[in-house]
Parts: sequence; structure tokens; C-alpha cells
Amino acid sequence: MKERKFRNDLIWLDEEFAGQELFFQVMADRLYHKGMVTQKFGDALSKREKEFPTGLKTEHYEIAIPHTDVEYVKKTFIAFIRLKKPIRFSHMGIPGMIVNAKFAFVLGLTEPQNQVETLSTLVKLISDQEQMTMLEEMQSKADICSQLNLFFEKNM
Repeated sequence: MKERKFRNDLIWLDEEFAGQELFFQVMADRLYHKGMVTQKFGDALSKREKEFPTGLKTEHYEIAIPHTDVEYVKKTFIAFIRLKKPIRFSHMGIPGMIVNAKFAFVLGLTEPQNQVETLSTLVKLISDQEQMTMLEEMQSKADICSQLNLFFEKNM
């Protein structure tokens, strides 16, 4: 079995932020205090997002997958955040398109070669309407964590 990427303490439900910059600062601070990232993680996220946007849109859901370079990550993780009010992100592949992300998956990878596989598994997840509906409706962090880890175990 592969290493579990999701943890209960890295799942936040129905969070509200006054914009993308505050979201990056708060998430980076939380992750830093859990020993997952360096102090410069938030600035690095913000800088990378401006150069390489991470918003994605499926037929039913809009999400963001903010991430940055391995040098800012101490331990591999994927944080899952379900937002009460969407946050605006630019679309990953369509310049000028805005995505109103209802979900964010903040990636922290320590091995650059794992990025493509992790991102492609996340794209499979967000394209799966049944999985995303469950993530939208579940109220237990433990249930969400189990569901996400199970999906990754089957699809990665």
C-alpha cells in the first residue's frame, strides 16, 4: 500500500477567506505550524500561482490545486479545503478564464517526479462527479480522509 497522502488534521471544511492571498497566508501558516512546510511556503505559493495558475473547471465543479517547489516542503501531503464561499483562481490552461474554486487541494510534494502522477490522480478525482458530490456532502473529516486515501490507492 502506498503512503497515505491525506490526513484528518489537513482537512478543513466550510472555510471562508477574503480572497486568494489570505487563503495562501492562512493555509501556509497552518501547514508551517504542523511541520509540513517552510516559512516561505505561502510566498512561494502566491508567486507560483501568478506565473502558473492552478484553477480547474469540470462540468460540475471548480477547484484549485495550488502548489510550489519541493524546497518549501518538509513532508509530503495533500491538504483538502472545502470552501464556504468560492475563491477566484485563474484557470490552469485557459488564459483569462476565472475559476470560482469551491474546493482546494494544496499540494506539498518532496519528490518532484511524483508531481505528474499526483496531479493526474487529482484530475481523475475532480472529474468523477460521484466522488466530488460525496466530498461536498460529507461532514466528517475522518470519512473524507478515508474516501480520498481510498481513491488514491485505487487510482495512483
